[in-house]
Amino acid sequence: MQGRSINARVIAALGVLVAATAVLRFIEVAIPGPGGFSPIFVPIILAGYVFGARFGFLMGSLTLLVSALLTGGVGPWLPYQMLSAGWVGLTAGWLPKPEGSRRQLTMLTLFAFLWGILYGAVMNLFFWPYMGAGMAGGFGPGRDIGSLLSAYGVFYVTTSLVWDMTRALGNAGLMLALGLPTVHALERFRDRFQFQVVAK
Repeated sequence: MQGRSINARVIAALGVLVAATAVLRFIEVAIPGPGGFSPIFVPIILAGYVFGARFGFLMGSLTLLVSALLTGGVGPWLPYQMLSAGWVGLTAGWLPKPEGSRRQLTMLTLFAFLWGILYGAVMNLFFWPYMGAGMAGGFGPGRDIGSLLSAYGVFYVTTSLVWDMTRALGNAGLMLALGLPTVHALERFRDRFQFQVVAK
């Protein structure tokens, strides 16, 4: 937060967005959706896309931290969730800014769908080496990287793909419905806090 690109007003905006997204996760826990669907990833993606990679990483990681405190979801998995969600926002800040609303929406929707799958694939690494040892496709010491990747692929497809596909489709649907209006609102908010010094 001490970088040049983040001032006090942007930190305040970050706090508001984190709080609002954490409340979304609280609602998700109170009224569970289908499979792995969660409404928190689209705001994280859009915040990173509009405000940049650093803001996106903070948005993702702090959202998972605050929502875990609200929902009682604190455990050894929390640092992995924070890091993975931070990567969602971080990589959203690296996306290009294409001309035209249709191309922008298509890119954001595909990105949200992809991270719906990737988030679950990354999170599985938290427990796969321990739970997968006795399973087909489980982790085993002494394997080469190709064998490990193949084993993880089997493990992921058999245990998580359907769950994560629900998240990915939910992300894509929310992005199609709310993506562009939210981008425009966040851009107006961001532009109010930017200024340029003109030398006389």
